[in-house]
Amino acid sequence: MSLTGNDSLSRDLDWLHNSKEVKMVRLRPKFLETVFTIALLIGLTHSTSAQEKIRLSYSALSPSTAFLWIPREKAFFKKHGLDAEIILIESGTLTSQALASGEIGIADNAGAPAIISNASGSGETIIMGLVNSLEYNMVSTKQVKDLADLKGKRIGVSRIGSSSHAAAEIALDHFKLDAKRDHITFVQSGTMTTRVAGLRVGAIDATVVDPAFVPFMLKEGYKDLGYLGKFGIPYQHESLDSSKAYLAKHRDTALKAVRGIIEGIAFIAQERNSSEVKRVLGKYLKFDDPSKIDDAYKSLRGYALNIRKPYPTNEGVNSLINFLAKFNPKVAKLTAQDVVDASLVEELEKNGFIDAVYKEAQGR
Repeated sequence: MSLTGNDSLSRDLDWLHNSKEVKMVRLRPKFLETVFTIALLIGLTHSTSAQEKIRLSYSALSPSTAFLWIPREKAFFKKHGLDAEIILIESGTLTSQALASGEIGIADNAGAPAIISNASGSGETIIMGLVNSLEYNMVSTKQVKDLADLKGKRIGVSRIGSSSHAAAEIALDHFKLDAKRDHITFVQSGTMTTRVAGLRVGAIDATVVDPAFVPFMLKEGYKDLGYLGKFGIPYQHESLDSSKAYLAKHRDTALKAVRGIIEGIAFIAQERNSSEVKRVLGKYLKFDDPSKIDDAYKSLRGYALNIRKPYPTNEGVNSLINFLAKFNPKVAKLTAQDVVDASLVEELEKNGFIDAVYKEAQGR
């Protein structure tokens, strides 16, 4: 395989009756159901009088990051007793370092850096699945006819061993292409913005981008070689991560954060909330063009509808492990069970919180 730039993998990634008289009344079943739902939500929501501080981060500006933005904008974190600071660390590797060092408690991160970090002994753990499929489109210059025509071409990825690199390699494998045999070069090109810039100046021939940005790319004259998610390739594209050390000391805080995020996902899933969700997307993505916001919203809501119960995908994690093991012997020793801790989501499913949240969201 031809590699451009530093091909060494990062090993140690350090970063919810005041009356005195009792009146007997006949309660309707629907009323009882409503009361039960409200009581469950209240019972599982902590008082906001003593807000716990938590720092969360995200590693890319994309529509799916609204899974953190919406809970903050709609005060779902505050509802569950959290004073949440949310910061951008524009690198999956640096995000993993921040988790390992304790600088942040929870992160929205890509699957690949989480696995590499875990293999280095950092204890990074995937606690929620946010996007459980290969959510990339392969785009190229006009000169590339189709995916098969990538032979001998240069594909821009953020860095070797990154999520974008893994996605590109796994997609090539699906189409029976081999980077070494077919003389395909992976060029370390940074963020999605800089990869697109690389296409403009001819430094690369193709790259992978978030589906929401494809209409923009088409307007710019680039070619969409296809949405990789339609091929059903198992892939943990995006996840909510923490560390074993943080969960050991602050499990209840992490549980509150997961509650807030689940409420955010439920809010996004309801089509009647589209105007508010679009407002938030425009604010954080800094989009002024309504068509761009609409495309981002469609992408985001599609993700939300697929993760009512946001478990990580073990099959997708194992798919990434198999890929990353080619470059890192430590990764080869891992299984999904070493990386995934779905106990928080499992607890909220078993105690009825998730179903209660969706009943409330649908009734708003």
